[in-house]
Amino acid sequence: MHRMSYWKTIVISLGITTVSAALIVVIHITHVSGGFSTLANVLLMATLASSFLAVCGGAVCLWRDSLIESGKLDPIGASLNRVPSPGFLSTLGLRSLLGSAPRPGDIVEVKSLAEIQATLDADSALDGLPFMSEMHAYCGRAFRVHRRVDKIFDMRHLSGMRCIRDVVTLAAVRCNGTAHDGCQAECQILWKDAWLRRLPASTPVDMCISTDHVITQAVEKFEPDGYICQMTRLWESSQPMSRFDIRQDLRPLLLGNVSLVAYVIALLTRLFIVFQQYRRGAGFPHMPDRLALKLPEQPPQPGLSLGQRVMVQSRAHISQTLINNRTKGLYYDRDMVRFCGNESVVQMRVERVIHEATGKMVVMKTPSWILRDFTATGEFHRLCPQHEHIFWREAWLRSADIAPQATSTSTRI
Repeated sequence: MHRMSYWKTIVISLGITTVSAALIVVIHITHVSGGFSTLANVLLMATLASSFLAVCGGAVCLWRDSLIESGKLDPIGASLNRVPSPGFLSTLGLRSLLGSAPRPGDIVEVKSLAEIQATLDADSALDGLPFMSEMHAYCGRAFRVHRRVDKIFDMRHLSGMRCIRDVVTLAAVRCNGTAHDGCQAECQILWKDAWLRRLPASTPVDMCISTDHVITQAVEKFEPDGYICQMTRLWESSQPMSRFDIRQDLRPLLLGNVSLVAYVIALLTRLFIVFQQYRRGAGFPHMPDRLALKLPEQPPQPGLSLGQRVMVQSRAHISQTLINNRTKGLYYDRDMVRFCGNESVVQMRVERVIHEATGKMVVMKTPSWILRDFTATGEFHRLCPQHEHIFWREAWLRSADIAPQATSTSTRI
């Protein structure tokens, strides 16, 4: 049914495109002149462009929906989370044209602890962004820049996107939570430009290292305000940004965070979603309502274990577990739909994480799981470059060695 909604919007948009183009031709053939003609041409051109983009966006969403339905990897998600590589200008030896700030694919060295501490204020922060104890072990090591971080999503007040400046993430560098009572969120660490120095492109880079043996400081925490970490201080380290600020939509491409192809497809998808919202059609990605007839019961599975190969259940199966888009309190985000039918490896069991909004440690009544390489893409948050781990309920997964059960075709959508 959702595909019929997509097709309906495509057909309507195609009709508007045709009519707009025909009227433009008529105006030019009849040599109509004057202010009215100019205004009519502008309006018709705008209508033509908008409807044509709706057609293209609909085709893109149909294509991506077919990939999800068949359990194939969404290439856009893979592109947004790709391992960074030197850009086109860097390959040509023209990296200097991009300026001195680190860009995705650049090799940088984390400065010495003494150099970094010289940039910090009394709260061990720079521009409100804390330098955490977990970061000490990376000092003096070389890494590849993963993304420039130009914006973050406000988890404290849910006000939308906020601007953050002079910050990057490094490939495979995450917080292990050892100085924060063993928080298991494994968030990407944010690095201020002032804490890094660029190195030649030929410099060997370090892979992610364990810092379990490095932390000797006391747990970083205030009472009763909760824990202090980068994620709980994103509000203090960022500034307000209007939702109508078009620069936040251009920066992902201009900064090199995404490829041109991924950017265009993500933009067309977003525009089509807007068209569907105005028409009150089905959104993308589509998640079905809970089925009128329950799915056949699957054979009981043993509990998940680290290193086990698993597959994300189908959309229809996961929808059966959701109440208000949640399973046992854990939200199923639309960025997760792209992984349905895809295989991965269980990387971690998550039982305790620091809540970004409150700073309090949350102990999960029902543990969740992290899957290898299945991270958020930020596509539906205006290509936000915070690619954090996704938490999965066991009900959303099955062993890759067990075949899925057939689903009923009787659905209520």
